[in-house]
Amino acid sequence: MNGVAQAIRDAIDIQAELPKPGAASGTKELAASTVGSSLVFLSGSAISVALPAIRSGLRFSEADIQWTLNAELLPLAAISMAGGALGDRCGRRNVFLAGIALFLFASLLAGFANDPATLLPARFLQGLAEALILPNGLTIVGQAYSLDRKSMAIGIWSASIAVISAVGPAIAGFLLDHFDWRAAFLINVPLAALGILMTWAWIPRDPVRKRGSIDIGAAILSAVALGCLGWSLTEASNRAGLSPAVIAGFALCVVALILLLQLERRLGERAMLPSTLFGSRALMGINLYTALLYGAFAVLLTMIPYTMIRGSGMSASVAGIAFIPLQVLMAAISPLAPVVCARIGHRAPLSIGAVITAAGCALMLRITPAMDYWQGYFPPILLMSIGMSLAVAPLTTLVLTSVEDKYAGIASGFNGAVSRAGSLVAIASLGGLLSGVGEISIAHMHTAMLWCAMVCLASAAAIQLLVPNPLAARPGPIT
Repeated sequence: MNGVAQAIRDAIDIQAELPKPGAASGTKELAASTVGSSLVFLSGSAISVALPAIRSGLRFSEADIQWTLNAELLPLAAISMAGGALGDRCGRRNVFLAGIALFLFASLLAGFANDPATLLPARFLQGLAEALILPNGLTIVGQAYSLDRKSMAIGIWSASIAVISAVGPAIAGFLLDHFDWRAAFLINVPLAALGILMTWAWIPRDPVRKRGSIDIGAAILSAVALGCLGWSLTEASNRAGLSPAVIAGFALCVVALILLLQLERRLGERAMLPSTLFGSRALMGINLYTALLYGAFAVLLTMIPYTMIRGSGMSASVAGIAFIPLQVLMAAISPLAPVVCARIGHRAPLSIGAVITAAGCALMLRITPAMDYWQGYFPPILLMSIGMSLAVAPLTTLVLTSVEDKYAGIASGFNGAVSRAGSLVAIASLGGLLSGVGEISIAHMHTAMLWCAMVCLASAAAIQLLVPNPLAARPGPIT
């Protein structure tokens, strides 16, 4: 997922958290949290540029490339909500610090990998570390400032992450042009070491706030369901078809989901995913929109740099700067979304954003191997950037206003998990499209973009058909 998009989502999400009473100045906490959290966004934004080099250097198959992405997304989607609960129980500083240390270890393991058997587990550990870092790092900032200064602090955090996400792929592209694919992982090491030192020195130990149990069962069942679904789709899309093993994988996914729903219903208010989240037609429509749009977005962020390098013969440095317009536009447009939504509601920006993103996907169909970046890739990327910029902030605020206040944090966390699950499913479905060079690679990209355009249009339809306009529905949550 794009770093700026997730940073904006997280910055809005944290507004639902209560500030630390009496907190006045948290400059050191803000700095330490920004450095530690930036690891997640730097890694995520750089890996897509490194995929062609990883494939060449390790002779990866299409399925290996898909799992290079999904091995990280799987734990992040399945257990990020449990990571926040773990911070409540064990202390956010402790869990945040453990996440950074695990991320450093995983980056070293990935940087010295020689085969999929080493790289893919390392990527899984990176995702596990991110599930500990993300829900705790930003909450540390929110609780270090008083209410009147919290928005300012979150804005600085978000802007800093946006800059890191913008320069990360460019730095990775430069290193890939001069070294090899290992640089995309090893650049995390010094930043992680700095994050550990700053967290240890500047973030005070926080008291344990809750003694309630962590919903480990839900986390495990979520991981099993997503893992089986991702594996089955990857195998099916790589010419295996509906083999007995693939059918068994889908069946196990369904069983895990049924058990998950039963478990959460039995736990009631103590569940990681209270049944209330599934009782609102509007909230289910929002999550469907999220899964579709962010799934398409994940394909865009994967296929475009990959095709620029393997299809158009561009350097990794050029591919690394390709999405800077997206980063800039998201950082500039998203803060204006609340003003727009106050006037016309949330549905219109979400639908228009999805349609504009679909138009950008359709414009990618005109690209040929002979086109350069400015002629071929820049116009559709610009359209996609405008579309996603219109969608990100309204989507997150709509989630927060669609449930009772006491469920806002859970609903927001669940929606974030849905966005990553949608990305996982989309990447697992790419199959043989991550193959070939030159015209073949361009043709595969055209196929992927056509599907992405249709998925974006489907997301626009979902938000119109299932979600009432909060402008007319307020006051009171959507039901």
